[in-house]
Amino acid sequence: MTGDPAKNHYVAEALRPLANPDAQTLRVVKLADTLARLCSGAALDKKALYAFMTEARFAEIKGKAYNEAAFLADSTFRYFDYRALAHLCAGSATLFGPQGRLAPGVLKPGKGRPTASYDPGNPLVPLPPLARKS
Repeated sequence: MTGDPAKNHYVAEALRPLANPDAQTLRVVKLADTLARLCSGAALDKKALYAFMTEARFAEIKGKAYNEAAFLADSTFRYFDYRALAHLCAGSATLFGPQGRLAPGVLKPGKGRPTASYDPGNPLVPLPPLARKS
């Protein structure tokens, strides 16, 4: 597997921005957190993540706008499976490494593979939804 978006469909999809900028911000944060938890050796750089969130005005997404953005961001992970995870782990440096194209420096890429082994009986990787604000 490769981190090259021309050869890795999942990385190319992750790099394609959503129409809603708030949803894009939430998707980037969720993807970085997901890869940090599920990719072997990957780790979040909390200072870089905070800087990204500040620059993207994460704290200003509130109320109904937040709920709509969270729904849109979550919908991009609806059919998230082991294959998508493996390809995104391989491309984590392209997305979030020091020269990352989504949020540079937010993630220490690690080994480029998932921590869990493949389960052919259940290839889906359940991800918790983004919390909704009331």
